Amino acid sequence: KVNQALESIAFDSCVKVGDAGCKALAETLKVNQTLRSINLSDCDRIGNEGLNALAKALKNNQRLRVINLSSCQGIGDEGFKALVAALKINHALTILDFSECNGIGDEGCKALGESLTTNCTLTSIDLSYCYGINDAGCKVLVESLKRNEALVSMDLSYCNIGDETCKTLSQSLRANKVLQRVDLIGCNRIGDEGCTALAEGLQSNKALTSIHLTGSSFTDRGAEALSKMLEVNTSLVTLEAGLLLSASGYYREVVKRLKENAILRSVTIPMVLANPMFLTGANVPNQTKEIPDEMKRIIVDFI
Repeated sequence: KVNQALESIAFDSCVKVGDAGCKALAETLKVNQTLRSINLSDCDRIGNEGLNALAKALKNNQRLRVINLSSCQGIGDEGFKALVAALKINHALTILDFSECNGIGDEGCKALGESLTTNCTLTSIDLSYCYGINDAGCKVLVESLKRNEALVSMDLSYCNIGDETCKTLSQSLRANKVLQRVDLIGCNRIGDEGCTALAEGLQSNKALTSIHLTGSSFTDRGAEALSKMLEVNTSLVTLEAGLLLSASGYYREVVKRLKENAILRSVTIPMVLANPMFLTGANVPNQTKEIPDEMKRIIVDFI
């Protein structure tokens, strides 16, 4: 409480740390103004009681940026719901890692989605390997992305989700302008319907640069949808889908389009925007940070 220099604390894999220690730390956070990061991963004795205490502290603390509670098997929906509810008030946290917390399920995921509709600071959430999360909860989470203007990265790998989540995510991607990375690795319930839906959403999305679908169950139909999406999408530079994509007849075209997008984002667009002479006669607003899609394709064809 009196230390004004310490910025990071790591008690990862301290198996004797439990709710009592977490509650004591939470009390400190109510007055501490320097701590930026807490790592309590692999502390299985921390459960809902400890998270309830942290939630109360976060309503006062506006300095902490990172909380890592991955692999804390004692955490369930009750504690997680309390903590993410604090995000409606807290305007400091940017990173939450609850990966491999198998006690978190649909109710906790729904609560996170509700908080993200108003939270404007959280940029990264990791819920990978949370096997208790299904489509019912995840649909509420990805629905919130229609209104959220802060989240940049979302990892839902190995959650028990499939096509229904992808359909809702597709709708959100049409409106979202900030999300850059989505990980859906190992979600083997994602088939052609989900893959096609994602491709449709990405046709109009201009923010997402990376999506990982390795371990999905789509066929050539899904691969074709992804390939056609890249005929108009100019932002995606990483699309991982493992053998399902590389074994399809669309692999070379997908790789070609991704390389074109990479050149656009890293070389061509910065060069063009830095030299107004390239835009002479073009219908591009002053002080723009974006080039019309039709012009991007003309540039790619030219180079």
